[in-house]
Amino acid sequence: MSADDNILLLFDEMLLSEKQSSNNTRRAYKTDINAYMNFIHIKYDLSILDVESKNISNWFISLSNDSISRNSYLRKVSSIKEFYKFLYSDGLIKFNPAKEIESPKKLNSIPKVLTTNQIQEIIETISPVNNPNAIRLLALIEIMYSTGMRVEELVSLSLNSINYENQSIFVKGKGGRERIVPFGKHALIAIKNYINIRKCFIKNQSSSSFMFPSVGKNGYLTSRRFSQLLKEVSVKAGLAHLSISPHILRHSFATHMLTGGADLRVLQEILGHADISTVQIYTHIVDDRKKIALSFHPLENNKNL
Repeated sequence: MSADDNILLLFDEMLLSEKQSSNNTRRAYKTDINAYMNFIHIKYDLSILDVESKNISNWFISLSNDSISRNSYLRKVSSIKEFYKFLYSDGLIKFNPAKEIESPKKLNSIPKVLTTNQIQEIIETISPVNNPNAIRLLALIEIMYSTGMRVEELVSLSLNSINYENQSIFVKGKGGRERIVPFGKHALIAIKNYINIRKCFIKNQSSSSFMFPSVGKNGYLTSRRFSQLLKEVSVKAGLAHLSISPHILRHSFATHMLTGGADLRVLQEILGHADISTVQIYTHIVDDRKKIALSFHPLENNKNL
Protein backbone atom coordinates (compact mmCIF):
# COMPACT_ATOMS: atom_id res chain seq x y z
CA MET A 1 0.00 0.00 0.00
CA SER A 2 1.39 3.39 -1.02
CA ALA A 3 1.76 6.44 1.24
CA ASP A 4 -1.13 8.10 -0.62
CA ASP A 5 -3.34 5.08 0.06
CA ASN A 6 -2.54 5.36 3.77
CA ILE A 7 -3.51 9.04 3.69
CA LEU A 8 -6.85 8.12 2.12
CA LEU A 9 -7.42 5.65 4.96
CA LEU A 10 -6.80 8.44 7.49
CA PHE A 11 -9.32 10.62 5.67
CA ASP A 12 -11.89 7.82 5.75
CA GLU A 13 -11.34 7.35 9.49
CA MET A 14 -11.97 11.07 9.99
CA LEU A 15 -15.22 10.88 8.00
CA LEU A 16 -16.38 7.99 10.16
CA SER A 17 -15.28 9.18 13.60
CA GLU A 18 -15.60 12.96 13.41
CA LYS A 19 -18.24 13.63 10.75
CA GLN A 20 -20.09 10.33 11.25
CA SER A 21 -20.64 10.17 7.51
CA SER A 22 -22.85 7.44 6.10
CA ASN A 23 -21.39 4.41 4.31
CA ASN A 24 -22.67 5.76 0.99
CA THR A 25 -20.98 9.13 1.54
CA ARG A 26 -17.68 7.53 2.53
CA ARG A 27 -17.84 5.19 -0.46
CA ALA A 28 -18.45 8.14 -2.81
CA TYR A 29 -15.53 10.11 -1.37
CA LYS A 30 -13.16 7.13 -1.69
CA THR A 31 -14.25 6.45 -5.28
CA ASP A 32 -13.71 10.08 -6.29
CA ILE A 33 -10.36 10.44 -4.54
CA ASN A 34 -9.05 7.13 -5.87
CA ALA A 35 -9.84 8.27 -9.41
CA TYR A 36 -8.11 11.59 -8.71
CA MET A 37 -5.05 9.87 -7.23
CA ASN A 38 -4.71 7.62 -10.28
CA PHE A 39 -4.78 10.68 -12.55
CA ILE A 40 -2.12 12.50 -10.51
CA HIS A 41 0.14 9.44 -10.30
CA ILE A 42 -0.06 8.61 -14.02
CA LYS A 43 -0.13 12.14 -15.45
CA TYR A 44 2.39 13.84 -13.15
CA ASP A 45 4.09 11.07 -11.14
CA LEU A 46 3.41 13.10 -8.00
CA SER A 47 2.17 12.37 -4.51
CA ILE A 48 -1.17 13.97 -3.69
CA LEU A 49 0.75 15.98 -1.07
CA ASP A 50 2.89 17.68 -3.74
CA VAL A 51 0.31 18.85 -6.26
CA GLU A 52 -0.46 22.43 -7.24
CA SER A 53 -3.82 24.00 -8.03
CA LYS A 54 -3.18 23.64 -11.76
CA ASN A 55 -2.80 19.86 -11.39
CA ILE A 56 -6.18 19.61 -9.69
CA SER A 57 -7.76 21.91 -12.29
CA ASN A 58 -6.44 19.70 -15.08
CA TRP A 59 -8.15 16.70 -13.51
CA PHE A 60 -11.44 18.58 -13.49
CA ILE A 61 -10.88 19.54 -17.14
CA SER A 62 -10.39 15.86 -17.99
CA LEU A 63 -13.68 15.08 -16.21
CA SER A 64 -15.48 17.70 -18.29
CA ASN A 65 -14.13 16.06 -21.43
CA ASP A 66 -15.63 12.75 -20.28
CA SER A 67 -19.12 14.32 -20.36
CA ILE A 68 -20.11 13.19 -16.86
CA SER A 69 -23.30 14.55 -15.35
CA ARG A 70 -23.24 17.94 -13.68
CA ASN A 71 -24.19 16.55 -10.27
CA SER A 72 -21.47 13.88 -10.51
CA TYR A 73 -18.95 16.58 -11.40
CA LEU A 74 -20.05 18.72 -8.46
CA ARG A 75 -19.72 15.79 -6.09
CA LYS A 76 -16.13 15.19 -7.23
CA VAL A 77 -15.27 18.85 -6.71
CA SER A 78 -16.72 18.62 -3.21
CA SER A 79 -14.77 15.41 -2.50
CA ILE A 80 -11.42 16.90 -3.47
CA LYS A 81 -12.02 20.17 -1.60
CA GLU A 82 -13.02 18.27 1.55
CA PHE A 83 -10.00 15.97 1.19
CA TYR A 84 -7.48 18.80 0.94
CA LYS A 85 -9.17 20.70 3.75
CA PHE A 86 -8.50 17.64 5.92
CA LEU A 87 -4.86 17.39 4.77
CA TYR A 88 -4.28 21.05 5.58
CA SER A 89 -6.02 21.01 8.97
CA ASP A 90 -4.02 17.91 9.99
CA GLY A 91 -0.74 19.57 8.99
CA LEU A 92 0.05 17.12 6.19
CA ILE A 93 0.40 20.00 3.70
CA LYS A 94 1.51 23.60 4.23
CA PHE A 95 -1.00 25.15 1.86
CA ASN A 96 -4.31 24.00 0.45
CA PRO A 97 -4.08 23.75 -3.38
CA ALA A 98 -7.83 23.09 -3.68
CA LYS A 99 -8.87 26.19 -1.73
CA GLU A 100 -9.06 28.40 -4.82
CA ILE A 101 -10.90 25.82 -6.92
CA GLU A 102 -14.38 27.18 -7.54
CA SER A 103 -17.42 24.96 -7.68
CA PRO A 104 -20.01 25.73 -10.35
CA LYS A 105 -23.42 26.43 -8.91
CA LYS A 106 -25.57 23.36 -8.50
CA LEU A 107 -28.70 23.26 -10.60
CA ASN A 108 -31.66 22.24 -8.46
CA SER A 109 -33.35 19.82 -10.81
CA ILE A 110 -36.86 18.83 -9.80
CA PRO A 111 -36.77 15.24 -8.50
CA LYS A 112 -38.70 12.49 -10.23
CA VAL A 113 -41.90 11.60 -8.41
CA LEU A 114 -44.36 8.72 -8.72
CA THR A 115 -48.11 9.14 -8.59
CA THR A 116 -50.08 7.49 -5.80
CA ASN A 117 -51.57 5.15 -8.41
CA GLN A 118 -48.11 4.05 -9.56
CA ILE A 119 -47.05 3.30 -6.01
CA GLN A 120 -50.25 1.34 -5.51
CA GLU A 121 -49.50 -0.63 -8.69
CA ILE A 122 -46.09 -1.58 -7.29
CA ILE A 123 -47.61 -2.69 -3.97
CA GLU A 124 -50.35 -4.69 -5.69
CA THR A 125 -47.76 -6.37 -7.93
CA ILE A 126 -46.13 -7.87 -4.83
CA SER A 127 -49.45 -9.52 -3.92
CA PRO A 128 -50.25 -12.19 -3.11
CA VAL A 129 -47.73 -11.86 -0.30
CA ASN A 130 -47.23 -15.56 0.26
CA ASN A 131 -43.47 -15.96 0.72
CA PRO A 132 -40.83 -14.40 3.00
CA ASN A 133 -39.12 -12.40 0.25
CA ALA A 134 -42.39 -10.77 -0.83
CA ILE A 135 -43.35 -10.01 2.77
CA ARG A 136 -39.97 -8.37 3.41
CA LEU A 137 -40.10 -6.32 0.21
CA LEU A 138 -43.59 -5.09 1.02
CA ALA A 139 -42.43 -4.04 4.50
CA LEU A 140 -39.45 -2.15 3.04
CA ILE A 141 -41.62 -0.28 0.52
CA GLU A 142 -44.43 0.49 2.99
CA ILE A 143 -41.96 1.83 5.58
CA MET A 144 -40.10 3.98 3.07
CA TYR A 145 -43.24 5.43 1.52
CA SER A 146 -44.78 6.01 4.96
CA THR A 147 -41.70 7.71 6.49
CA GLY A 148 -39.56 9.10 3.65
CA MET A 149 -36.47 7.58 5.23
CA ARG A 150 -33.16 7.49 3.37
CA VAL A 151 -32.47 4.03 1.99
CA GLU A 152 -29.38 3.47 4.17
CA GLU A 153 -31.37 4.50 7.25
CA LEU A 154 -34.08 2.02 6.31
CA VAL A 155 -32.00 -1.09 5.62
CA SER A 156 -29.82 -0.56 8.72
CA LEU A 157 -32.73 -0.10 11.16
CA SER A 158 -32.26 -1.83 14.50
CA LEU A 159 -35.00 -4.13 15.69
CA ASN A 160 -35.65 -2.07 18.83
CA SER A 161 -35.93 1.24 16.93
CA ILE A 162 -39.63 0.65 16.21
CA ASN A 163 -42.24 1.78 18.72
CA TYR A 164 -45.44 -0.11 17.95
CA GLU A 165 -47.59 1.71 20.49
CA ASN A 166 -47.25 5.20 19.01
CA GLN A 167 -46.28 4.01 15.50
CA SER A 168 -42.91 5.71 15.27
CA ILE A 169 -39.33 4.84 14.39
CA PHE A 170 -36.13 6.12 15.99
CA VAL A 171 -33.73 7.00 13.17
CA LYS A 172 -30.05 7.88 13.33
CA GLY A 173 -29.36 9.82 10.17
CA LYS A 174 -26.65 11.85 8.47
CA GLY A 175 -23.97 13.28 10.71
CA GLY A 176 -25.30 11.25 13.63
CA ARG A 177 -28.43 13.41 13.81
CA GLU A 178 -31.27 11.58 15.54
CA ARG A 179 -34.97 11.95 14.88
CA ILE A 180 -38.26 10.16 15.45
CA VAL A 181 -40.54 9.64 12.46
CA PRO A 182 -44.15 8.43 12.50
CA PHE A 183 -45.54 5.73 10.21
CA GLY A 184 -49.04 4.86 9.09
CA LYS A 185 -51.37 1.91 9.49
CA HIS A 186 -50.41 0.21 6.21
CA ALA A 187 -46.75 0.25 7.25
CA LEU A 188 -47.72 -1.10 10.69
CA ILE A 189 -49.53 -4.07 9.14
CA ALA A 190 -46.59 -4.76 6.79
CA ILE A 191 -44.10 -4.56 9.69
CA LYS A 192 -46.08 -6.96 11.87
CA ASN A 193 -46.43 -9.46 9.02
CA TYR A 194 -42.70 -9.23 8.35
CA ILE A 195 -41.73 -9.70 12.02
CA ASN A 196 -43.57 -13.04 11.96
CA ILE A 197 -41.25 -14.40 9.24
CA ARG A 198 -38.10 -12.34 9.98
CA LYS A 199 -36.29 -15.40 11.37
CA CYS A 200 -36.19 -16.81 7.82
CA PHE A 201 -33.45 -14.28 7.06
CA ILE A 202 -31.31 -15.19 10.09
CA LYS A 203 -29.01 -18.05 9.18
CA ASN A 204 -27.58 -20.75 11.45
CA GLN A 205 -30.02 -19.90 14.26
CA SER A 206 -27.88 -16.90 15.24
CA SER A 207 -29.45 -13.70 16.50
CA SER A 208 -29.40 -10.26 14.89
CA SER A 209 -30.14 -6.78 16.19
CA PHE A 210 -31.09 -5.53 12.72
CA MET A 211 -34.64 -5.23 11.46
CA PHE A 212 -33.60 -6.55 8.04
CA PRO A 213 -30.79 -9.04 8.79
CA SER A 214 -28.56 -10.47 6.10
CA VAL A 215 -25.52 -12.73 5.81
CA GLY A 216 -23.54 -9.85 4.27
CA LYS A 217 -20.56 -8.26 6.02
CA ASN A 218 -22.68 -5.42 7.47
CA GLY A 219 -25.18 -7.85 8.92
CA TYR A 220 -28.14 -6.23 7.22
CA LEU A 221 -29.72 -6.01 3.76
CA THR A 222 -27.72 -3.70 1.51
CA SER A 223 -29.26 -0.63 -0.09
CA ARG A 224 -28.08 -1.99 -3.45
CA ARG A 225 -30.02 -5.23 -2.96
CA PHE A 226 -33.18 -3.33 -2.00
CA SER A 227 -32.75 -1.20 -5.13
CA GLN A 228 -32.50 -4.36 -7.24
CA LEU A 229 -35.64 -5.85 -5.70
CA LEU A 230 -37.53 -2.60 -6.21
CA LYS A 231 -36.50 -2.45 -9.86
CA GLU A 232 -37.59 -6.06 -10.39
CA VAL A 233 -41.08 -5.47 -8.99
CA SER A 234 -41.33 -2.19 -10.96
CA VAL A 235 -40.69 -4.11 -14.18
CA LYS A 236 -43.42 -6.60 -13.26
CA ALA A 237 -45.76 -3.65 -12.61
CA GLY A 238 -45.09 -2.33 -16.13
CA LEU A 239 -43.16 0.69 -14.83
CA ALA A 240 -39.66 -0.18 -16.06
CA HIS A 241 -39.49 3.07 -18.07
CA LEU A 242 -39.54 5.09 -14.84
CA SER A 243 -36.26 3.63 -13.49
CA ILE A 244 -37.71 3.53 -9.98
CA SER A 245 -35.26 3.66 -7.08
CA PRO A 246 -35.63 3.91 -3.28
CA HIS A 247 -34.71 7.60 -3.57
CA ILE A 248 -37.70 8.17 -5.85
CA LEU A 249 -39.94 6.66 -3.16
CA ARG A 250 -38.49 9.21 -0.72
CA HIS A 251 -39.16 12.04 -3.19
CA SER A 252 -42.69 10.75 -3.72
CA PHE A 253 -43.36 10.65 0.02
CA ALA A 254 -42.21 14.27 0.43
CA THR A 255 -44.21 15.55 -2.54
CA HIS A 256 -47.39 13.72 -1.58
CA MET A 257 -47.10 15.00 2.00
CA LEU A 258 -46.83 18.60 0.80
CA THR A 259 -49.68 18.12 -1.64
CA GLY A 260 -51.79 16.87 1.25
CA GLY A 261 -51.05 20.01 3.24
CA ALA A 262 -48.13 19.00 5.48
CA ASP A 263 -46.17 21.83 7.10
CA LEU A 264 -42.79 22.44 5.46
CA ARG A 265 -40.93 22.62 8.78
CA VAL A 266 -42.48 19.39 10.01
CA LEU A 267 -41.57 17.69 6.74
CA GLN A 268 -38.00 18.95 7.13
CA GLU A 269 -37.79 17.24 10.53
CA ILE A 270 -39.29 13.99 9.24
CA LEU A 271 -36.90 13.84 6.27
CA GLY A 272 -33.91 14.67 8.46
CA HIS A 273 -32.73 17.68 6.43
CA ALA A 274 -30.56 20.21 8.27
CA ASP A 275 -31.52 23.01 5.85
CA ILE A 276 -35.13 23.79 4.94
CA SER A 277 -34.03 24.99 1.49
CA THR A 278 -33.39 21.33 0.63
CA VAL A 279 -37.05 20.57 1.31
CA GLN A 280 -38.35 23.61 -0.58
CA ILE A 281 -37.50 21.99 -3.92
CA TYR A 282 -40.60 19.82 -3.42
CA THR A 283 -42.79 22.92 -3.37
CA HIS A 284 -41.90 23.47 -7.04
CA ILE A 285 -43.47 20.12 -7.89
CA VAL A 286 -46.60 20.94 -5.92
CA ASP A 287 -46.82 24.39 -7.55
CA ASP A 288 -46.50 22.83 -11.01
CA ARG A 289 -49.31 20.43 -10.24
CA LYS A 290 -51.48 23.30 -9.03
CA LYS A 291 -50.89 25.07 -12.34
CA ILE A 292 -51.91 21.94 -14.21
CA ALA A 293 -55.05 21.69 -12.07
CA LEU A 294 -55.88 25.31 -12.87
CA SER A 295 -55.96 24.46 -16.57
CA PHE A 296 -59.18 22.49 -15.89
CA HIS A 297 -60.93 25.56 -14.51
CA PRO A 298 -64.01 26.38 -16.66
CA LEU A 299 -62.84 29.97 -17.22
CA GLU A 300 -59.50 28.70 -18.49
CA ASN A 301 -61.19 26.42 -21.00
CA ASN A 302 -63.80 28.84 -22.25
CA LYS A 303 -62.50 29.83 -25.67
CA ASN A 304 -65.14 32.56 -26.08
CA LEU A 305 -63.80 34.67 -23.22
